[in-house]
Amino acid sequence: MDGFLIVDKPEGKSSAFVDFIVKKQFGAKKVGHIGTLDPFATGVLVIAVNSGTKAIHYIKTKSKTYEFEIIFGKRTDTSDKTGKVVETSERIPTDTEIKTVLPQFIGEISQVPSIFSAIKIDGKRAYELARKGEMPDMKSRKVTIYNLELIGKNTFRAEVSPGTYIRTLTEDIAKSLDTLAYTSSLRRTRDSKFSIEQSISLENLEKIMDNLDSVLIPLENVLDDIPVIPVSCQDAENLMLGRCVSTAFVGESGQYLTSAENGFLEIVEFSGGVVYPKKLLKSF
Repeated sequence: MDGFLIVDKPEGKSSAFVDFIVKKQFGAKKVGHIGTLDPFATGVLVIAVNSGTKAIHYIKTKSKTYEFEIIFGKRTDTSDKTGKVVETSERIPTDTEIKTVLPQFIGEISQVPSIFSAIKIDGKRAYELARKGEMPDMKSRKVTIYNLELIGKNTFRAEVSPGTYIRTLTEDIAKSLDTLAYTSSLRRTRDSKFSIEQSISLENLEKIMDNLDSVLIPLENVLDDIPVIPVSCQDAENLMLGRCVSTAFVGESGQYLTSAENGFLEIVEFSGGVVYPKKLLKSF
């Protein structure tokens, strides 16, 4: 019961709600997620189960891929379909016009997230504050758009860096076309190494209650981009007790993953032939 579960988050549910369902159905002690999705968004939500929660900090998220639809000619107060239309425009751009402006958004750009985003402000989600009538201070941030293309009628696919807000991108695209727009649908199809093809719906979770291993991704598979130092079971026991151990391993100083045949797994620091314990992920 230690690892990661890829859930296809349904529309209208918060990421925290998905955590609750997974924890309840499988009796997990700890559950957490990587990369919060706004309630109206769907798609890949990476859920850490039990010891998996200890590994969240060490997972390197390089990029995410989204597919989204835009409605041109209208702006809502939430920048998506859940809000009220507050402004309209008669200008509806053609596909040719849209394709012409997309290249200007490729690369590093500045964004100001929507006040209805899931970003945390003083421990609270921005959308929670906004729905109470508060106006959270949303600061500009640098993000990177690796790829952006029109894949259908007003439908786009974007590969972006973590922290990119698609609803803000939608409004910026509209502004460059001298019109208005809001995001009518948003689906995350990939989050770093995790894809929608690996996901399971909440409806199907109940069907695999007795066979969670069939969909649970082991910690070592998720952390496969961290170099490994194998250790003996005796060394694993010492590391578990917070003791450093000597090793014949030869390599550069830095962060490593140690593993032993008894299932032990820990994040360590290696320097000068010595392994220093840092974060115990899985004991035996």
